[in-house]
Formats: sequence, C-alpha cells, structure tokens
Amino acid sequence: MYSSEMRRDAVARTASSSIAEVAVEFGVSPSSLRRWMSRSDLEDRPRSGRPQIQSTADQVVEALVATAGARISGKDYSTRALAEATGLSQSIVSRAVQGMTVRRDRLLGRDEITVVAGGFPLVVIGIRVAGEAHRAGVSGGDGGESAVSARRVQRRIAGIVAGLRSAGVQHWPQRFDSEHRQTDASEMLDLLRSGGGDEHFIVFDPFGETRGLIVHDQPEVSHDRTAASHDRTPAAEIAVHREFAEFLDDARSGLAGCNDIPGSLLDVLSARVRHGFEGVLWRRSSQTEARRSSITSDSMEISSWLPKETRSITEHLAIALREEIIDSGYEPGDRINPRLLSRRMQVPRSSVDAALRRMVDDKLLDGSRGGTRIPLITTLDVLDLYAGRMAVGEVLLRSLALRPKRYFVPVQLALRQVEASAATKSGIDVEDADLHFQQELARASGLRQSTRAFEALNLRLRLFISVLQLDYSPASDRILADDRAILRAVSLGDAETAVGAWRGKVDNAVRHMAGLFARRRFDQDLWAQLTRRR
Repeated sequence: MYSSEMRRDAVARTASSSIAEVAVEFGVSPSSLRRWMSRSDLEDRPRSGRPQIQSTADQVVEALVATAGARISGKDYSTRALAEATGLSQSIVSRAVQGMTVRRDRLLGRDEITVVAGGFPLVVIGIRVAGEAHRAGVSGGDGGESAVSARRVQRRIAGIVAGLRSAGVQHWPQRFDSEHRQTDASEMLDLLRSGGGDEHFIVFDPFGETRGLIVHDQPEVSHDRTAASHDRTPAAEIAVHREFAEFLDDARSGLAGCNDIPGSLLDVLSARVRHGFEGVLWRRSSQTEARRSSITSDSMEISSWLPKETRSITEHLAIALREEIIDSGYEPGDRINPRLLSRRMQVPRSSVDAALRRMVDDKLLDGSRGGTRIPLITTLDVLDLYAGRMAVGEVLLRSLALRPKRYFVPVQLALRQVEASAATKSGIDVEDADLHFQQELARASGLRQSTRAFEALNLRLRLFISVLQLDYSPASDRILADDRAILRAVSLGDAETAVGAWRGKVDNAVRHMAGLFARRRFDQDLWAQLTRRR
C-alpha cells in the first residue's frame, strides 16, 4: 500500500523525468503511475471488495429479537432458528445476539426489575436492589436462589436491548423536540419521584428533562454491580444518561443483576417497538399493558429494521385525521378544527398548525377558502394516484427480487401483521397492516428515491381512504392472498410474477375506490391508458 505522500512525489517527478524512469525510481509499475497522474485526488481511497456483513446482520437479528416478546427464550428464536430465518450463518447470528446481552459470569440473579416506561424524550428502567440478607444467600453468577436459567435471562436481556435499538431510541437526540412529543413526560418524572430507597433508576434523558429532580447525574458509571451494591446508600439512586450508548451499557449491567426478566414486560415492549417506543408503561405490581391512544394506536406502525427517521408529524396527522373524520362525520369541503386534532393527537396546537400548513402546501388538504378543509376528491385523482403507485411499485419489486434473502425479514414480519388483521375482519386494521406491508417491501428494495416517492403516495392514499371512508373488511382475505403471492414471488427472485400480482392488487383497489363515486362510472379506457393495459 503506497502512501498518499509517495504518490504525490512520484507524480511531481514526472514533470522532469519520463514515466519509465520515475516508475523504476519509486518501485511501481508504469500503469500505476499513469493511473495516479490521471487522478485529481491522490489521498487514500477505501479498498474495494465485499462489505462487512456483521453490522447489517446485527440490525436484521435485532429486528427479529425485538418483536419476539416472551418467545425470545424459546426454540423458535435460537441462533440456529434465526440463522435459518435470515439466511445468515449461525456464527454471525451468534455474534449479533452476544452483542445485545451480557456474559453469563455477569449474571447475579438477586435484584428485581420493577418498572419500564418509555416515550420521547425519556426512557426509565427501575430495579429494586436486593437487601443484605438476600445478597448473603446469593452464590454469584449461577443465578443465585432463582430457578430461572442463565440462558433465559441472557436472551431476555437481548430482547430489551434489541427493542430499544430497533425502536430508534438512539436517534432521539436528533429529533425536533416540539414536533415529536407524544408522551407526557411528567408521568415518568413522577415515577422517579415516587421511587423507594431500595430502587435504582436508569434513565435516558437526552434533553435534560430530569434537571429539576435531585439526582445523581452519571454520564460515566461503574458497571460493576457487585461493588456498587455494597456501597449503596439507603437513598434512591437515579442514574441519568445523555448518551444512548452509556445508557444502554448501564441498562445491560442493571438487568444482569436481576433474577429474571418477566415475559409480560417483553410482550409490552415488542408491541411498542414499531411505534418508536412510545407509550411503554410496565410495572411489576400491575403488569400494565401499553397505554393506547390515537397517537400510539396500531395504525402507527413504524419500521423496526434498518435505521430510519421516525414517522413525521405530518404522517401522524394524516392518520389522526382519519379517526377525526370518522368520529366527527367530516365531508369534503368541511373545515378542519385544529384544536380537536391537537387534543386527539396529544401534541401542541402549534405542531398541528404547522403540519396542516405543510399538508396544504403539498396539496393534501384544501387551503384555498381560508382555514384548512377536507379536499374534494375526483375519479381522476383516484386514477392518477393508483397509476403512480402501480408504476413505482413495479420498479421496487423488480429491485427487491434481486436482493439477498436477509432483506426480506422486515417484510415477513409485516406480513404476519396482515395475517393477524385479516383474521379480525377489521377494515381499519387490515388497511393499516397492508400499507405497512407495502412500505416494508419498498424499504427492502434498496432504492431510496423510489421508496420516498412510494411513501409519499401512500400518505396521499391514507388521506383518500379517510375522506372516502373506505371499508376494507370485505376484501381482507383477497388482500392477504395478494400480499402472500407478492412476497412468495420476490423471495424466489421471480420479478414478473410479483409484478403481475401487484398489478392485480392495485387494479382491484382502484376499482373499489372509484366505485364509490356513484354519479360517475369507472373510466376503464383512461385506466388502461395510464397503466398500459389493453
């Protein structure tokens, strides 16, 4: 490997000597010297070759582990089973899982996890520290008095760590504060205030929400729980972390001291992963399920695989608008009440106003007559939207059919949601699950620009569905069959079959939507021209 300085000296020497002479002097080939002379930048370049797979594998495995819930310690989530599901080698999967948990010799099996709460911008983990009498009976890293196996605790710690990572909590410091607050931080601050003297709280607080509390701010903490426990004072401890990596290290260390990780906690966390960890509230005493509201409902599915930005306030608003339209009986031309939306979404009025203005700018809503109104949707709008979705979808599917098997993991998870929703025959659930499945197909394709265009079209489609109040429950079985056919085809690398299934799916959907316009017939000729179908 030649240094950049040597390359520059060799090129400079060619001004006074021939290429052959300079090549001999510097011990390089004439062809290399000519290549250096043609370059404008002689700094070191990254070596070509196959990229490292471990980092991508870590994210794939995290996605599966994060949504496993209490099943994480079962055979279905062994490293061998995960390797078979992802197409990765078992050694790579094992390294990914090891990176999410702790070594067996660090498991102490004496403390008890009491509370986990999460919602931008705070995550709180509470652990009740065992008393002196209990510690005296603990025999170290074999789990102590607990009958729970060390392997189970290790895997369940991995479930919590994977959930935090896959939910995108590490990206909270980059989020715009006022637009993303969806959870009442005061409730989590109350949890910290009410903690007993035997509790230890581990807090992720990137924006300094806990500044008003009397806490031990510990950007760097010792991870030796054995030593820390002996030195513990009767006062409650609150370890506050501004950096996610430090918080995660401390959380792993704290969980390693627990005698078990309850399955009910893992189930709550797995249900909130795709919602960005919003609305998490679990207590050991009540085993409270995740709080649910319009802003953290099942319609708020967020991809949990590769790192990506959290769903924008505009997307939240488009979904909340549907609920408001249904509840309030809005019709095209009616003026939207921002105050009611602010209350429904539990976000500041200023955030709703800003999002409404953006939706007007994007022609999603009508702002031509003062205020913000539900738009009038024509049959041409419907055909235009679906023709665009069909065209972009074909490009995405052709790319996806060429991708390695590991990229299909989030799509497989999304299909499970469609299957669960189809079984309930709930139109809203089926629609949300189906759109989430389609977005995961797009994200797995590897085409960034086409994926962004497709998601923008999906946002517009959500609004159309809301305004027209479509009911997808009668079509749930057909939607599921189409989604299964598409995934099966791309998994086999059969792009043409996948595109054919996609075109049939879109054709059925546009006819269903256009059929709601009772006074105007479906323009078959225009649809055929737009989609090149004869």
